[in-house]
Amino acid sequence: MMAVAEKSPARAARAVLLFGLAVMTAAVVWWFAYYSQYQGLNFLGHKFACLSGEAMECSFYQDQIGSSVLPAYSPMLLWAGTVVALVGLYLTRRNKA
Repeated sequence: MMAVAEKSPARAARAVLLFGLAVMTAAVVWWFAYYSQYQGLNFLGHKFACLSGEAMECSFYQDQIGSSVLPAYSPMLLWAGTVVALVGLYLTRRNKA
């Protein structure tokens, strides 16, 4: 018989944290790939506000990019990853106590 590895809550908490961080990383890569289509790395400071969806210039940049192979960036992926990462961080801290 093979021994089944015991599932630890600390290991599951780390997995949730890492999944949230991976989702956030994917959102940043998507943001960079999408907004770099307009003027490359120029205006990167202005485009940075589009990462969280707070800038009014985002619609201007999206209009300038027009139809693209990439879908238009949405900050929902970043916020979802942030929530999952915070839950994972809370669970990690709780299991250490």
